[in-house]
Amino acid sequence: MTIFLIKSLLSILLLIIALFSMFTMFEVFGRSEKRFNIEKLKKIHKLNGKLYFILYLIIAYFCLEFIVQTKTEPSARAAFHIFFAIAVILLLNIKIVFIRIYRQFYNQVKILGLLIGLLTFGMAAMSSGHYLLITKFGTERIKKEVPAEELKKIQIRTDAVSISRGKKLYESKCYFCHDAHSIEWGVGPGHKGIFKNPLLPVSKKPATAENIAAQIKQPYKDMPSFDYLSEDDMLNLIAYLNTL
Repeated sequence: MTIFLIKSLLSILLLIIALFSMFTMFEVFGRSEKRFNIEKLKKIHKLNGKLYFILYLIIAYFCLEFIVQTKTEPSARAAFHIFFAIAVILLLNIKIVFIRIYRQFYNQVKILGLLIGLLTFGMAAMSSGHYLLITKFGTERIKKEVPAEELKKIQIRTDAVSISRGKKLYESKCYFCHDAHSIEWGVGPGHKGIFKNPLLPVSKKPATAENIAAQIKQPYKDMPSFDYLSEDDMLNLIAYLNTL
């Protein structure tokens, strides 16, 4: 199970908690004739809020660690996801402040709760929903084809300077998910002997410099795209991979 699938499942759980919190809120404030014990609903709502906050922090940790380790440029979809995530945590903290300190604004708490629920839905849909949909709940691989004209013949560099620069680039961009000295899987496959094997570990395409460059630019499965790398960086990275 990949970290992307784990994060997606946790996000779905977060959404379920948010929806249940909205339900308890509607039952407490939205009905003149109460169907359930109000005090119990309030306790459940409070517990849900604590679970939501803890789960949010766990998911945020995974996301932030991935961004920091890989130094990945966020896509437009990821940028919207980040916006929703920041808005959720800000509104959640404002809600807590209104409940505990500025109680004259207590009537606004219901609106804030509704906004948090809606933003949670948007946040989960932009990231987890998208991932689970296109991978059929992690059972299929994301397949992107690089245009044929981009698969030009690559001359693998063998000089020490290129290899050294490629190693530094690998350690800053790839090491979080891949092990250069093993074939074992972590977040992604190990890269030891990647050029010595007939096929690449995920896409199962021939282990050529051209296919590796294509995988880096437009990944076949879960890894983020590094299409912002310069051609020189790409060639240096391939030069280092060729030494493993």
